[in-house]
Amino acid sequence: MAMRKIELLLEISNIILDAESMEDVLTRTVTHLRRGLGSDVCSVYLLSKFKKDTLTLMATDGLSPSAVGNVTMKTSEGLTGLSFTSGEYTFIRNATKHPGFNYFPGINEEPFHTYIGVPLKGRSHTIGVLVFQFQKDKKNTDAMKALIKAAAAQVSTIMMKHYLYEPHNDDDMYEGEISIRGIPLSGGIAIGSPAMVLSRFVEKNTGVLDVVLELSELENAFLKTKADLIKLIDDLDKNGDSIDSEIFQTHLLMLEDSMFREDIKRHVSEHRKSAAFSVRHVADKVIKRFMSIPDRYLRERAGDIEDISKRLLSHLGVMKRDVELGENSILIADALTPGETASLDLEKVTGFITSKDGATSHTAILAKSRHIPAVSGVKKLSEFMEVAETIILDGDSGEIFINPTPERLKEYIEKINNIKQKPDLGEADPNIILPNGERVYFYANVSSLLDAERARSLKADGIGLVRTEIFYLQNPAGFGFGEQVKTYEEILSMFPGDVVFRLFDIGADKKSNLEIPEDNPALGNRGIRLLLDSKRMLEEQLRALIEVYSSYPSLKIMVPFVSTPEELRDVVLLGRQIAEERGVKAPSFGTMIEIPSAVFYIEELAEYCDFFSIGSNDLFQYFFAVDRTNPAVSSLYPTNNKAFLALLEHIYQRVAKTGRKLEICGEIAADERILSHLIKTGYRIFSLNPYVINDLRHFVRNTLC
Repeated sequence: MAMRKIELLLEISNIILDAESMEDVLTRTVTHLRRGLGSDVCSVYLLSKFKKDTLTLMATDGLSPSAVGNVTMKTSEGLTGLSFTSGEYTFIRNATKHPGFNYFPGINEEPFHTYIGVPLKGRSHTIGVLVFQFQKDKKNTDAMKALIKAAAAQVSTIMMKHYLYEPHNDDDMYEGEISIRGIPLSGGIAIGSPAMVLSRFVEKNTGVLDVVLELSELENAFLKTKADLIKLIDDLDKNGDSIDSEIFQTHLLMLEDSMFREDIKRHVSEHRKSAAFSVRHVADKVIKRFMSIPDRYLRERAGDIEDISKRLLSHLGVMKRDVELGENSILIADALTPGETASLDLEKVTGFITSKDGATSHTAILAKSRHIPAVSGVKKLSEFMEVAETIILDGDSGEIFINPTPERLKEYIEKINNIKQKPDLGEADPNIILPNGERVYFYANVSSLLDAERARSLKADGIGLVRTEIFYLQNPAGFGFGEQVKTYEEILSMFPGDVVFRLFDIGADKKSNLEIPEDNPALGNRGIRLLLDSKRMLEEQLRALIEVYSSYPSLKIMVPFVSTPEELRDVVLLGRQIAEERGVKAPSFGTMIEIPSAVFYIEELAEYCDFFSIGSNDLFQYFFAVDRTNPAVSSLYPTNNKAFLALLEHIYQRVAKTGRKLEICGEIAADERILSHLIKTGYRIFSLNPYVINDLRHFVRNTLC
């Protein structure tokens, strides 16, 4: 046990040295301690700086990630409150029968049998509680007690080291103007007051589980959630908010997915869990699958599942949302789900500030469509907003000023007065002809049938990217040859122009039968590498696409994550062989340029492909070795960086000499400044989110034509 104690504490020290942020330290520490102690849950609760009688869950391994920041309790409540007020190591067996026990079923929390809590202490104050929970009865041995108290002392040191608690007046920490920078999501300037969007979990008595009652309440929650979505869709359609409406159409389809519903029911009936626990458990499983996907757009679709689960949990009575809107409110949240934004009076909202939303999130889409400034990637939101009275939000630069100086306020008021309000320009003419007579084409990236319908309604010039992996990942076992043919035909039947299907761009970090754990899956066996290793899967998809191509000659195939000509050659030759066996002509093949090595193989790649597509998101990431979704580094390299634009110019010149078509795929072209530069460079085909096509057409026509 002595050696185990030393190893446990040493590893915590290594975590402190290696971690990127305090959030990272806490997250990795609870994971390490949970494994080291063999507990089912390890959590850290900290005392609020501004509410001295409130404990907030700050990190957990074992409960739902959505519980972090959203589970709070008074220091006088619950077993954790008992640990805090006693100031002593607390061991409780048969915890669910203790009079102070609190149960939050919406956070995937079991009514655990054994509870251990030990206070985290600062110089002269108790600052929080380190909690361990066990499903089984545990013995309160001296060795375990010593180990846990030593771990708590180490965690307390972390808190002090990083100044999460200071003995001096907290108000002094945030005197005057506070300046922070995030990731711009939607341009414009907003001045207003903060309005926090908080989802709170409601505790319930455990009692004896009645499976029949739980299933009945679950069915009722599904019916009420469906009714909510239908009413919301109808209201949005009446108001002409088609973009918002289509988002909730997708939610309705997900809600009615039989596998999702049956999985939850099975968890209730077979595992004898509460309806709320089962909803949270199944939703978290699906969310984890989405979050493991390298593609940023697909990762952010986890928000759709989160939105649905929140609605279900609300109707099950275990979650409530608190938000008060005044005039000129700036919404503050970790991440805003579509349901949270659509249910609010957005006439009172002048801006969005979040910590986790990305460039292709629903928050970004809705903010751009409504011309509401938005910034993400902002840490310590709750700390800053506790003292915030007035906020300036610059959606163009990503800058945020809390409690600005009179001079700063005057500067930005003048900027707002100088900005002309964007008029409603209506539907843009899709025929964008430049002064030299060349046309600019806007293709759509799609991940669903609804996206394809939207592309058609917007009169997109083509579909430059169908993310076929989204269909596979939603149902790996059921997306075989027949289902693939049906799905591909549905997309092609509703869209008359060219449609480019990207082969499955899945990685070894996916929860599928191909899973092979990797330390860095973004640089691992993903895309075409994995498909060439899984020839059966590759052949089946090529056969399905070629089967459909015989009826829809507008179909094209794109090969993802190519780093050498040999990879592309093997795929194309296999496709031609399959077409020859069927006695038909092979479709056009294209390759994505998203790995820098491919840039230096363009001429060789052109021997096997008919067109190129630049995967700008991944190319940017690998070019700078930076994850643009990580706020710690994303602001270091804006996408209009001189070096990256020079790389895009170099690619254009190399591809032009081959005579092959070239498109740019990704949200980089949604930035009007970069779009102008790319058009002047010679780029003419852009494939991006269908929801921004109309505005970009207006921009090009009004500024470049």
